[in-house]
Amino acid sequence: MKNIKLQFLIGISLVLLVSCGTDDDAGRPQARDRQEVYLEDLAKINAFLNTHFYNEDEFQNTPAGADFEIKFDTIAGANAGRTPLSQQVTTEVIARDGVDYQLFTLKVREGNGERRATFADSTLVSYEGTLLNGNVFDSSINSIWFDLPATIAGFTFGITQFNDASGIIPNGDGTLSYEGSGIGAVFIPSGLGYFDRTQTGIPSYSSLIFTFKLRSVKTTDHDGDGILSKFEDLNGDRSVRSSNFADDTDEDGRFNYLETDDDNDGILTKNENADPNGDGNPSDALDTDGDGIPDYLDARTEV
Repeated sequence: MKNIKLQFLIGISLVLLVSCGTDDDAGRPQARDRQEVYLEDLAKINAFLNTHFYNEDEFQNTPAGADFEIKFDTIAGANAGRTPLSQQVTTEVIARDGVDYQLFTLKVREGNGERRATFADSTLVSYEGTLLNGNVFDSSINSIWFDLPATIAGFTFGITQFNDASGIIPNGDGTLSYEGSGIGAVFIPSGLGYFDRTQTGIPSYSSLIFTFKLRSVKTTDHDGDGILSKFEDLNGDRSVRSSNFADDTDEDGRFNYLETDDDNDGILTKNENADPNGDGNPSDALDTDGDGIPDYLDARTEV
């Protein structure tokens, strides 16, 4: 499982889906125009969705809450009357790198649990990743914790459309079963995946498919500063890793969600009344000088 994770790892899994590689950029060819590549990806994904179906009938005959393996097949021959995926997926626009990408999600079961992850949380997931031609490049039958800020955007935003399982059942042999997990698939243009970077089993500019089961969700405060990581997205783009220091107040190269002193004033964020009511949301944070910038983000404030 090496294909969803960033260079760093928060310690919740051995190997994950990386959002960008660690290769040195020196010697790599210049990347193609993102909008041009996206239009090609969109045509390929739409062609797949229009000509393929999933094993919906098997899911309908599966006991309520039980696990289910999504499988895709071509609409042809004996399957000529099957419903194409294009009529079953939902779409969401994700703005990244100057392009408005469409992300396609198949919601087989949204999940019977109460928790739905945000882009900054941790999720327990089993999954399979394939190319549009069906080649499998990564999978895990066993459930693995994924730190969503450390995964590719397409995977993250697919997962966040589902709820977790409604029940966890010990099997008596050290393993667990899950009841009512969120089950679905996401179809990802390369710009929300690895774009021009090659990964093991994934050529550059590859559109991706992930099928998955969402088992559990953990709301996360990565740096333990009392602010939930989802509230350390300062520019509202549903990412805590935005470039141009949008999510790095003191511009020291460390994003706020991993920074214990966000404004680098020598006072830990958790000691600057960032969250007086203790709910993890800094909307009520103290702003001593009344300049509209809360103290924990304002190095000029004298305490």
